[in-house]
Parts: sequence; C-alpha cells; structure tokens
Amino acid sequence: MKRKICILITVVSVLLLLLCEFFGVEKLFGEIDDPAVQDLVEMTLTRAIGGVIFITLLIYLGYKVMNPFRKPFGRAILFALPAIAVVVNNLPIYPLLSGIATVNSPSWMVWLLFAECFCVGLFEETCFRGVVLLGFLEKRRTTKKGQFWSIVLSSAVFGAVHFVNVFFGASPVAVLMQIGYSFLIGAMCSVVLLKTANLWLCVILHAVFNFCGAVVPTCGEGTIWEPITITITVILAVATTVYMVIAFLRMRSEELDRIYR
Repeated sequence: MKRKICILITVVSVLLLLLCEFFGVEKLFGEIDDPAVQDLVEMTLTRAIGGVIFITLLIYLGYKVMNPFRKPFGRAILFALPAIAVVVNNLPIYPLLSGIATVNSPSWMVWLLFAECFCVGLFEETCFRGVVLLGFLEKRRTTKKGQFWSIVLSSAVFGAVHFVNVFFGASPVAVLMQIGYSFLIGAMCSVVLLKTANLWLCVILHAVFNFCGAVVPTCGEGTIWEPITITITVILAVATTVYMVIAFLRMRSEELDRIYR
C-alpha cells in the first residue's frame, strides 16, 4: 500500500511539474507584473513540487533520513554548529551593520525570497544528498574509499548541474565560482547527513546559505564583499573544512547502517 501511494503522489507531482514547466506558472495561475516576484513565485512552486517528488522517492526507497527530530537531536545540532556558522556567515553581517549594504524591500518580498530558498534547498538536498548520495553510498558504505567517492561524486554532480546557468545569462566566471562553492557546500552537507541521518538539517543549511547570500542582491543594495567579511569567510571555510574532514575520517561504517533498511 505504501508503495502504491508513493507512486500515485509521484505521478501527480510529475504531471504538475510538467504543466508548470511547459505552460508556465503565469498562464496557470495568472501573470505577476513584477518580473522579480514572478521568478520567485515560479521557483518556489516548481521546486516545492520537485521536493515532494524526491521525498516520496526517499520513502519508497526506504532511506531513513526524513525524521526531522531523529534522536539524538541535540547532539546532531551540536555537530552541525560549524556548518551553521558557515551558512549564516553568507549574510553580509558587517556591511549591513555598517550601512554599506541595506535591505529595503517590503517584508513580504523578504519572506517570499525565504520561501523560494527553502523550496530550492528542499528540492536540491532531497535530490543530491538524499537520492544521489545515498544511492551511490548504499553498496559502498563499508569502506572509507567507498564513502569518500560517494561524497565526491554526488557533490561533483551537484556542482556540475549549475553549469546550465551559463545558458541563462550568467558569466562563465560566476558559474565556475558557483560550481566550486556548490561542490564544497554539497560535501559539507553530505558529512552532516551521514553523521546525523537527518536530511532536514541539510535542507535548512542549504536554505539559509542561499537566503543569506541572496537577500541583499534581491531585496536591497550595497557592497557585500569587503575585507572584514572576506577574512571571516576564509577563516570559517578553512576551519569547517578541517572539522568535516576529521569527522569523516572518524566516521564508522556502522553509523551509516541506520540510514538503510
């Protein structure tokens, strides 16, 4: 019965997604005058549907990562603290405090951006950390080499899909940078997932990272990158990378068995 329900939900969700992609959200639900708002609404809706598809697939496959309060929940949060610091730091805190960057859009626009970031995080984490990583890992989790390549390959696939942004007007340099930090964020979220067996932590990390990086360009204006922010970012990136590498090396294959049936 559970599998039949999963198949039904997937079929309905895929049909909705195809309708949105082929006909456009504006034709299905009405056009919005502001193009920026239109884009946010389209991304929120389509990625939410995509997230439902991959959540259903994870349940169908039997991967045990969808309990948001899986015990020990407090220990999982403590483990993820360095990752939380990294994603929060993507907000230009010093520029906002010093006034060289501002957020001046209406509050509803900020909340719409957060909803879009959450749905993108939901879609991409359930896909790349949920289905892709756990699919690579299922038969390779007994060896450190297998674990390593599962993380690398799934993160590489996640980074590589951002290359399509070249066809939507992004500069090659910007896309290469996006591929690079997407790979690193993907690897960080992979270790968080394998250590905590909580995919929702990865969704929140991804959503907060995207929101903090997009809130000023989308809902405000000003300088984002300046010496203080760059220095703190580099320090946090290096420290968190070392932390995650050590955590990965100490991870036992028995810890991963709880993810699978």
